[in-house]
Amino acid sequence: MKIFVDNYPEQTRLSILFAMKFFKYTISSLFLLLLSLPLLGSFIVLEETATYPMNRQLNPEQISSIEDMLIEYDPRYLFNNNDQSIELNEAESNALLVYFSQQLDNNNFDWLTDSSMSVELLPDTIRLVGSFAIKPNLFGRYLNFEASFNELDNKLILHELRLGDLKVPALIFRPLLNYSQKELARNNNYLLMSSMLRSIKHLEIRENYLGLTVNWTSEDFDLVREEARRLLIDQTTHKQLITFQNHLTSITTAMAPEARSISLNALLVPLFSLALESTGDPIEENQAILLILSAFLLDELAIEDLVGPESAATMPKPLRVTLESRDDLPRHIIASAAIAAYADNDMANILSIYKEVHDSRSNSGFSFSDITANQIGTRIGELATSNQNSAIQLQRFFAGVELESEYMPPVGRPDGISEAEFTAQYGSRSSYTYLNRLATIETTIEQLPIFQRF
Repeated sequence: MKIFVDNYPEQTRLSILFAMKFFKYTISSLFLLLLSLPLLGSFIVLEETATYPMNRQLNPEQISSIEDMLIEYDPRYLFNNNDQSIELNEAESNALLVYFSQQLDNNNFDWLTDSSMSVELLPDTIRLVGSFAIKPNLFGRYLNFEASFNELDNKLILHELRLGDLKVPALIFRPLLNYSQKELARNNNYLLMSSMLRSIKHLEIRENYLGLTVNWTSEDFDLVREEARRLLIDQTTHKQLITFQNHLTSITTAMAPEARSISLNALLVPLFSLALESTGDPIEENQAILLILSAFLLDELAIEDLVGPESAATMPKPLRVTLESRDDLPRHIIASAAIAAYADNDMANILSIYKEVHDSRSNSGFSFSDITANQIGTRIGELATSNQNSAIQLQRFFAGVELESEYMPPVGRPDGISEAEFTAQYGSRSSYTYLNRLATIETTIEQLPIFQRF
């Protein structure tokens, strides 16, 4: 995917979070719209076999394509009140469809067990085909569909629809489509889709090419922002984030005015002490602490994107947070811990994106110290949320931790090496030398005091 941004304001720092949640729920709304039509005769259109392969997984090329989109072309700049040009080829479009269909399968409909969709870009036409696997019933297990959309006045118009072997006449599906749109207008996800459709100023469909010119207004963005918060942050979590954000602010405010740097320990001890003293759910508290610290450490992730503008009144003092006098290690540990703490949750995907964006901008090369910090962070995140007892034990550990070496072994200076240097020293990632180095790191991590307590 290529996104060209012209004349965007430098101060625009809007979150990838909103773009990712928006696109996910736009696809969800499209699925919901298609699935609302078969009510006219499910016993006719359901089948015992899927026309299109299920359990599709992203291949390395598709993963690379999506990473390029998220990292090199930061989606936050889609929301800046200027015209944005987006160009997709067929392969990139299908990579996105696979990703978002996976997200849909995992999160949205209890009765939907799997889905598969692919798109074909033809002159002035988009052909969408796929299969939905549903829970077994008397009528069949799969809904196979084909839909053709034509461009008309910069809008996509459903031209033809086939459900299983049944070609649905336009006289039927168009009134049903209008009815479905009215019903879906009550659905928050569909509001996001409608907002996107309204933002399209120009649409061009050619062979293997989809071009969009979009312009998001502040009203469009406000809708996405509020909906993203609602979907990600429930009321209890929101209160916890505000509580720990305020405490983080008080910690940094209490420091000497001339202070510019602080050990990660100096943040972990009071934050986890507060959690230990509270009567809330320790797992949710640990998640909130790791999320707050991620927002503090990663410039790409703004806490106001998660909890709203009220956080702006209590922003912590900007500081260089270190471990072993390095400011990269805390970022790796905390971001990895937060991702692991939100495993199987939308937030884990969002945090992963932010971490990739941050890592891609560091340009430090391959680093064993980064690997060490990432693995430690992952273990911490798992312990923080695996069960109630483990969560409380972790709070006790960090509330009383005194030395950085209790959870981070000495790793020395930054050790980033280029791909050429890595090949010269280790050959490949399957070589004995490399795997032995990883095994040594794992042994060192297991011997840390933090992991001896569990």
